[in-house]
Amino acid sequence: MNKEYAYHAAVVFCYVVKDNDILLIKRNKPPYKGQYTVIGGKKEKGEALVAACKREVYEETGLVLGNVRFRGVFNMIIEGCEFETMAFYFMSDDFSGEPTPQDEGELEWCRIEDSFNKEGVSEFYLKISPLIFDEEKNFIGSISVNKDGKIKSLDVLQA
Repeated sequence: MNKEYAYHAAVVFCYVVKDNDILLIKRNKPPYKGQYTVIGGKKEKGEALVAACKREVYEETGLVLGNVRFRGVFNMIIEGCEFETMAFYFMSDDFSGEPTPQDEGELEWCRIEDSFNKEGVSEFYLKISPLIFDEEKNFIGSISVNKDGKIKSLDVLQA
């Protein structure tokens, strides 16, 4: 279950790209252990969203981000949780360093077009990534998640 994120008001995710590749992480820890997804985690109290994004990328990859672009936000409604979580999505192709795996999981560059067919890729990645890669517009939406951490519904309210 997605309890790790269920008790936090905000989480951030960053699509780190280089040319036509995306940096994926195969998670070693819950939630979604064993699945490929993008870098992300909990925003700390008082932390700015962009600062949280940059910190999470550094902690999970060793990369230092320069500029990041806001791509969108989802209101996450998790079954059985008394409050909702806001998930903020960013993208960056401006970074220094080489990816170095940390405790969070294995890192792997993957061709963007191949990432959608990668075995073990997260359903969140599959459903949200098309919105991220459509750089013409940002998005606002809502995701409903069941107690097992599976997406029940995903509604894009504005794109």
